[in-house]
Amino acid sequence: MSTDIMVDLETTGVSAGCGILSIGACTMDEEEKFYEKIDIKSCREHGLKDLPATINWWSMQSAEARMEAFSGSMELIAVLGDFADWFRRVERRKGKEGEAFIWGNGADFDLPILKAAYEICDMKVPWKPYNGRCFRTLKNLPMNKEVKMDKFEGMKHNALDDAIYQSRHMMKILRFMKKE
Repeated sequence: MSTDIMVDLETTGVSAGCGILSIGACTMDEEEKFYEKIDIKSCREHGLKDLPATINWWSMQSAEARMEAFSGSMELIAVLGDFADWFRRVERRKGKEGEAFIWGNGADFDLPILKAAYEICDMKVPWKPYNGRCFRTLKNLPMNKEVKMDKFEGMKHNALDDAIYQSRHMMKILRFMKKE
């Protein structure tokens, strides 16, 4: 599982083509971590859109979470490049290139949004198209509903803290499934 990567995004929408505020990711063993924040103006300059309902949702989150989410200063292309470089480094250190699985929390959220940003910026998506995985599906399988997660550590709606929490939850589910 060390070449499996959990990714989490904080965004200004809920579908491919929306703005990305931050990218957080970690390997399942938490040895490798990535976190960078994007200037929302850079996303808009590349044609990524804000969804009013999501902007309204952000207004109801804690001041700390809003400040963290909207304080990005990096260009979208720079962050996408940094993430691709990090992803490939992890693949080389932990296994073979092209073999890392990347997990998002929802088949229709993190990975499609991130993939769309790469495509809009005319950049190569760093993972193989058949290596995307859905954590939400795994955690919502009936047999896994009884796996209780520990208390959240960190800041909710911080992409890295969320990715770490999700990876820990996934590992707990996999240990539970192995016992069955």
